Amino acid sequence: MGAVAVLMNHTPPAWGEKKVVGALFMDVRSAFSKASKAHLGRRTEALEIGPDLTRWTGSFMTDRQVKLVLDGEAGEANPMDTGIPRGSPAAPILFVTYLSGIFDEAERAVPGIRRLSFVDDIGWPAGGKGDEAAAFINWATSNGVAFDNGKTEAAIFRKKKPSPQPLRR
Repeated sequence: MGAVAVLMNHTPPAWGEKKVVGALFMDVRSAFSKASKAHLGRRTEALEIGPDLTRWTGSFMTDRQVKLVLDGEAGEANPMDTGIPRGSPAAPILFVTYLSGIFDEAERAVPGIRRLSFVDDIGWPAGGKGDEAAAFINWATSNGVAFDNGKTEAAIFRKKKPSPQPLRR
């Protein structure tokens, strides 16, 4: 279901309960390059992904090197021990697996919260008192995920009171 549909379906019932409806839109900072191999391994185990695939994932993120090229000149190769390699068809799947714990945590902490996500862009529409963001920010902090404050937006949706009709003469 698209973001607009989720908001449209979620908003009127919350207004009926006299709740504020809001959405927090966030972008994971340096999403692929900061992903932890250890955390991804824990997530694959928590999701009961088979041991062969868990080992393959660890191997995929091990013994890699990075080389910078500036103005056609290649620098020395340096070991890279963190991050999900970009350009592989597996990369978006591994990142969604990596981040999946945030959804579980937020949904446990905030009944009725909905998630909208596309790889490293996340939206959290919710109705309530407005303190829902704490659940997933706490999860993110304890799991090495940082959000880009410059790409974070909050929106509050409220029911507009009907304006009085002008008098007709």
